[in-house]
Amino acid sequence: MHSSQAELVWQGRIHLGDEPGVYGDAAYSGLAMELPLTLAKTDPNGPDTTTLRLRTQDVATFGGYPGHAITVILYEEDQPNHFTETILSSALLTSADNNKVDIPVDLSGAALPARVSVRVRVDTEVPPGLYDDFVVVRLENKSPQFTFVASLGFTA
Repeated sequence: MHSSQAELVWQGRIHLGDEPGVYGDAAYSGLAMELPLTLAKTDPNGPDTTTLRLRTQDVATFGGYPGHAITVILYEEDQPNHFTETILSSALLTSADNNKVDIPVDLSGAALPARVSVRVRVDTEVPPGLYDDFVVVRLENKSPQFTFVASLGFTA
């Protein structure tokens, strides 16, 4: 039996968009935000995949535009004290997602524990002044049987 429960990684209120102050109870970050996390594998025989779930509030995108970009990036050491970034997965967040998007992440071949970040960027193909203002409220990790567990920040 596979566990369907998601693990809470981060919860808060970060306002993205081009109108500061729209959400008085959220930290305003502008057009982008990025959360670092460490993914540790608990079962070496389990799958090399997990799913990150981003939850938002008030996403309202215009038809004909791509949506807000979500990118999962892997940071791996390629020489002492030097790390490279590799895009593992990307998705678009639109009104149709009902403020929840799942991003599959494949860590096959990655050094573990894996240090990744989840970047959210406002859709800027829309004319300035019409950018969507919304709030990122939660990041979860959904891994069968908790094969991967997540912690906020890069840990040793």
